[in-house]
Amino acid sequence: NTLDRENASKLLRKVFPKNFIFGLVLSILAILLSIIEEQKISLIISTFLTCLFLANLYYIMPKINAISDKDKKRKKHSRSFKKFHLFSVILYLFKMIASIIGIVLIYN
Repeated sequence: NTLDRENASKLLRKVFPKNFIFGLVLSILAILLSIIEEQKISLIISTFLTCLFLANLYYIMPKINAISDKDKKRKKHSRSFKKFHLFSVILYLFKMIASIIGIVLIYN
């Protein structure tokens, strides 16, 4: 069983903001830990991740939601939605990889 488009949208609009806020909080904590541990590379990565989480939270996700709202009348997502969504997914994967690298740098 899968959710219909409207219920899936409602679920995702509740989950992803919390997910991005969680990532934002962790990246800010990583900045603090990087400062304490005097890890310059980790500090740079953590600061960059903080900026990316802010971009996801306050620009990309609202843009995707606005496009999705316009697309509701149609039975499929627009090209614009697909582009922003793909960018968001790739950016999220990049952030996860960068986070792992940052953790490894702190503890090595």
